[in-house]
Amino acid sequence: MTLLRGLACLMFGVALGACSSTPETDSAGDDTQTGDTQTGDTHTGDTQDYSAQFAEGALPESIRDGGYIDSTFINHAGDRIYFLHSIFSPSVIAGGGSSVETCSHTQAEQLPGHVSTPGLEWNTDIYYVEWDGDVWSEPVNLGEPINSWGMECCMWLNEDETEIIFYSLSDLDNDDVDEDLGLRPTGNYRATRADRDSEWSTPVALPGEYGTDGQLASVWKTDIEKVPSGNLYLWEQNTEGDRLLVFGEMTGGTYDDPVYADPANIDGTTNYESQVWVNPEETRLVFNHRDASANTSLYARERDSAADPWGESITVSTTDFADGAGNNIWGEPSFDHTQNFMLMTRFDTSDAACWTPDLMVSFGDVSSGFAAPTVLN
Repeated sequence: MTLLRGLACLMFGVALGACSSTPETDSAGDDTQTGDTQTGDTHTGDTQDYSAQFAEGALPESIRDGGYIDSTFINHAGDRIYFLHSIFSPSVIAGGGSSVETCSHTQAEQLPGHVSTPGLEWNTDIYYVEWDGDVWSEPVNLGEPINSWGMECCMWLNEDETEIIFYSLSDLDNDDVDEDLGLRPTGNYRATRADRDSEWSTPVALPGEYGTDGQLASVWKTDIEKVPSGNLYLWEQNTEGDRLLVFGEMTGGTYDDPVYADPANIDGTTNYESQVWVNPEETRLVFNHRDASANTSLYARERDSAADPWGESITVSTTDFADGAGNNIWGEPSFDHTQNFMLMTRFDTSDAACWTPDLMVSFGDVSSGFAAPTVLN
């Protein structure tokens, strides 16, 4: 079976021996220590008790062991966590040399509702779990038409969860020709629904390069964040192999039928920057920066107003984010409306051939840093 090097590079932003611009990592990264005093279940200025919701192992058993979890997104209200899931280890998905047989001990059970067909059991679907005040629900598949036989990932939802933007990859054999099996073209799609429990509309590609134009296994634009102004924030891998942050300005039309300027790199962005989050006011960016060995640092940029230029990048302190092998490799940062904690998926590289996902939460903020994380799965 040929798996998806391009998808792994796109979603992890790392190599596993697969991405041409990022070599395989076999060295430990530094884990920044901080004097942050934030701890586990509460945070200064936030009176909510998270001791049960974000306890170690709080997520359902069905997503605790093995497989692949990524594209972690917590909703505005903080009671739903969206994520992608595959039964195979990230190391297998990446196509960097680890086989299904080698990583059979990390293979997960298939989650309910998985949209697939025989021979494609490994494709990724988008799910969510919901907090009811006492426990997290079992994973809920978003179903068709969001999920498909292709690889769905990299989602953003608006405040009331009636709008979704996500990435769908249909080049299943990694030959730079998409629409395999008659699937939709590879790229970013948008769908809407009446309320957060209603059926989704048929996804429609975003316009131009924000949607499906120019999307290849080695060139892409993804992880789109949309703000109330209609502007877009995302990242790309360009034709030179550089990974850079991108801004899409809404210049006309309406929120639901926008006109965008051509994608432009955010001033000051440098190679290996990816997976950006932006606050609704467009005054704070939080994003990942990776070195050549794939180890990750958390960066931020701020400004006084959306009309001002972005300030210089700062490194955000993270305490004990490294895995058991000493590596810091994680996916998209995500925040709810309080911005008092951060969710992300860290990849446990202790078994170098067969990575596994840790969906984790860390309390803190960009200014004071983030405390030692709790692994929820």
